[in-house]
Amino acid sequence: MSFREKSTWVLLAATVIVYGWYFATTLGEALGAETPPVVDNVRLFGAVVVMVVLSIVAHIVIAILSPKDADAADERDRLIELRGDQRGGFLMTVALFSTMGLAMTGASVFWIAHGALAGLVVSELVKAVSKLIDYRRGV
Repeated sequence: MSFREKSTWVLLAATVIVYGWYFATTLGEALGAETPPVVDNVRLFGAVVVMVVLSIVAHIVIAILSPKDADAADERDRLIELRGDQRGGFLMTVALFSTMGLAMTGASVFWIAHGALAGLVVSELVKAVSKLIDYRRGV
C-alpha cells in the first residue's frame, strides 16, 4: 500500500469517527432539546481540533513506519487525487447550492450551517472512497 493510500484510509477513518460523533451528538440534542449555541460552537471547535491532531499524528506514524514510501506522489497518485477531487467537488457544489436553498426558504442559521458542514463532510467521504476504489481497482 502506498503512502497516499494509507493517508486516505487514515483521513477517511478520522472523518467518520470525529464528524460522526459531532453530528450524532449535536443533531440528537437539536432535535430533542434546546442547547445554547455556545455548546455547539465549542463542540465544533473541539471536533476540528481533534480531526487535525488525529491527522497529524497518524501521518507521522505512517511516515515513521515506512519512511521510503513517504516520497513525492507519482503520476498514478496525482491522477487518483484528481479524480477524487472531481467527484468530491461535484458533490460539494450540489450540497452547498442545496444549503443556499435552505437559506432562501428561511431556515434557521443552525440548519444552514450544519447543512453546509454536512455537505463538506460528505464530499470528503466521497472523495476518500473514490480514491480508495481507484487505488484498489487501478486507474
